[in-house]
Amino acid sequence: MRRTPFVDIRRIARQVRRYTGASQSGAGVRRLTAASVVGVALMAVVAAPGVLAAGQQHDHFRDVFTDVDDDFCGTGQRIDIAGNVLVNEWNAPHRGDFKTTASGKVTLTNPLTGDTAVSRFAGPTWVVNISGDPEGDHVQQVTVAGLPELWKLAHGRVLIRDAGYVVLLQTIEDDEVVENEVLINKGPHPELESDFELFCEVMPEALGIEG
Repeated sequence: MRRTPFVDIRRIARQVRRYTGASQSGAGVRRLTAASVVGVALMAVVAAPGVLAAGQQHDHFRDVFTDVDDDFCGTGQRIDIAGNVLVNEWNAPHRGDFKTTASGKVTLTNPLTGDTAVSRFAGPTWVVNISGDPEGDHVQQVTVAGLPELWKLAHGRVLIRDAGYVVLLQTIEDDEVVENEVLINKGPHPELESDFELFCEVMPEALGIEG
């Protein structure tokens, strides 16, 4: 496994569900992959408290990793995970307090059947602090563009595709998203609209997991 010294992408990725305000009952894989509904680009903001208060700075990192989800979507089935993620992030950019771009690929494999699903994602995210202290309780506006989530079978059939432009207004208290209002949704964004339940409705069957 190779990892840059900047940050562990999986530590960031574990923040996805609370950052987007999604239910905590979904797939365990979402704590590991970067391809959640608003993509890895959104993860770094809550994963690094106080980033909005920092001065102008640019960081970049790549993580090539493997991992295992022993209870994929609550099925009790093991799924192997492999990913390659590249992220650039800027503090205090001209269009907001924080900007990040992310691209990458994540592959899920059922070791019992060989069934595979592949995710690709790419796009920018801007974050603007609306009120409050970015290091504590605050309200922020998050803009996501591009392709935050695309899942396909190995032979090419599309399973989930979120793409377009989304603006979210988020209230964060005690480092948790307590309110997540969608201000603009120029999609399609079926995963976002399903409150992040679509992934576990679709992926087990696609990976050859019998109900």
